[in-house]
Amino acid sequence: MNRCILLLVDGLRPDLAEQQLAAGTLPNLKRLLERGGATRAITSFPSTTSVSYLPFLTGCLPGRCNVPSIRWLDRTQYRGRWWKDRTAVRSYCGYQAGMLDQDLAPEIRTIFELVPESAGFFTMVSRGLTPDRDPAQFARRFWGTFSHYIRWHQPGDDAVARHLLQWIDRDASWRFLFAQFPAVDGCTHHAGPDAPSVLKALRRFDTTVGDLTATLARHHLADDTLILMVSDHGATAVHHHLDLADWFRAQGVPTVAHPDLWRAEPRAAVMVAGNGSAMVYALPDQPRAARWSLARLRDPVAFGSDRDLIAALVCEPAVAFVAAEDPDGVVRVADRNGEATIRQVGVQIDYRIESADPLAIGESTVLSQRRWLDRTFDGSYPDGPVQLLDQFRSLRTGDLVVIGRQGFDFRDRWEIPEHKAGHGSLFKDHMQTPLWSNQPTEAARLRTADLFVSILHWLGEPVPAGIDGEPVWLPQTNRAVAERGAGMHLSAPGILGS
Repeated sequence: MNRCILLLVDGLRPDLAEQQLAAGTLPNLKRLLERGGATRAITSFPSTTSVSYLPFLTGCLPGRCNVPSIRWLDRTQYRGRWWKDRTAVRSYCGYQAGMLDQDLAPEIRTIFELVPESAGFFTMVSRGLTPDRDPAQFARRFWGTFSHYIRWHQPGDDAVARHLLQWIDRDASWRFLFAQFPAVDGCTHHAGPDAPSVLKALRRFDTTVGDLTATLARHHLADDTLILMVSDHGATAVHHHLDLADWFRAQGVPTVAHPDLWRAEPRAAVMVAGNGSAMVYALPDQPRAARWSLARLRDPVAFGSDRDLIAALVCEPAVAFVAAEDPDGVVRVADRNGEATIRQVGVQIDYRIESADPLAIGESTVLSQRRWLDRTFDGSYPDGPVQLLDQFRSLRTGDLVVIGRQGFDFRDRWEIPEHKAGHGSLFKDHMQTPLWSNQPTEAARLRTADLFVSILHWLGEPVPAGIDGEPVWLPQTNRAVAERGAGMHLSAPGILGS
C-alpha cells in the first residue's frame, strides 16, 4: 500500500534550504534526496500562511476556494456595525482561524475528505478530519498564540514531531499525513530570514526527518512512502513599514482595519496579508455585490478625497503596483508609469501592455496557463497573470489589490512584536518555494497545486475535476497507475475558466 507524508516547513526560503544542504548542516534531508530530488515550485498569491496551504490540500488556488486572503471583508454583508457585523470581517490570524474550513467554497474537497485514512498535525485546513485525526489542534492554538508574543517557536515544531512519530508508531492504517512546522516562519518574522534562530529551527527539523525515516524503516514502510518537504511561501527582510490603513487615514479617509474595526461612516477598509500585500474595499459599510473598477476608484468621489488616491498610492516607494477588475472581468494592473490588462481568452491568458508593464513581462503576450508559469517562473512576478486572475475569482476579494515592493510591508503599529521580515507579495522571493522529495522529481515547472495531483496519483486515488492542479509530476513508481486511470482526468486543463 502506497502512503504519503507531506512535511510543510512554514516560511522556508528555497535558497536558504539549498545553501544549508550544500553546507552539510542537513544530513538527514541529504540522505532523503539521495534517491529523490530537489527542485522549486510556485506557491499561490497572496503568499501567506493558511491561504497558501490550500493548493497542497485542495488542488485549487485561493480564488477558486473563495478564501482570497488571510484577512478579508464580505462586501455583501458588512454594514459597518462593529459587533453585529463581526462575522462579515475575517482574520485567520486570531480566534477566527477555525472558521477557514467553513469559509471554503462548498464544492471544494480537501485531501482529508478524499483520503479518509489521513491525519493532520498543526493544520489550519482540517475539513474532513475527525477530532481524533487532528490531535494537535489545541497545541496549535496554544503555541500559535503564545510563541508569537514570547518569540519562542521551537515548542510548536517539537509538538508536531511528537504527534507525527507517535501516529506512525500506533496506527498502521494511515495513507496520508500532513504536518506543518511553524518555527522557521515565526523566527523569520521576528529575527530575519537567515537569523541564527531560523537556521537552528531548520536543523531541528532535519533531526525530525531522521527520526521519521528511522520510524518508517522500523515499521517496514520506507519503500512505499512518498515523503515531500515543501513550504507555503518564501520571505524577505523588511526595512520599512507603510501602514496602509494609516496612509488612507492620513489622506482624510475614515478607514477600518484589524484590529481597529470601527469607524463612523468608513470610506475604506484595508485587509493586510503577510504583510506584503493588501486588499482595499471602498465604502465598506454599504453592502453591494459588484466590485468597483480601477477607473471608478480613481475618481476622488470614491474615497471622499479631493484627488486621485490611486495615483498617489502607486507613487509610494512601498507599492509595486495595484490591480482591480473591470465589469467585463478584465483585470487592470497599474504602477506609477501606467497600466496593463490581463484577460482570459478561451483557454489562454492575454497580458496586454497599454501604457506600462507593471508585471515586467517585456511585451504583450498571449499564453496558456501552463506556458505563463514557464515564461515567468524566474521572473520578477512568477505566474503573475494567472495568480491575479485567480484572485478576482473570489467574490470576497477587495475592490483593489495592492502589491508590496521588496523590503516593505503594509502593517506597522499593530504588528506586535515588530516584523523584521515578511511575505504575502507576488515577487519571486515570496512566490518560489522548495520542493524536496524521496522520489525523483520532474524538470517541468510546478505550482504547489500540482502536488495535490501528484499525491493522489501516488495513492492511486481519482483526481477531482475542476481543480487548478495538473498532472505535471507523477512519482515514477506509480506512473502506471495514473496512466491507466480513466477517472483521473489526466487531460483536464486547470484553466481559470473551467
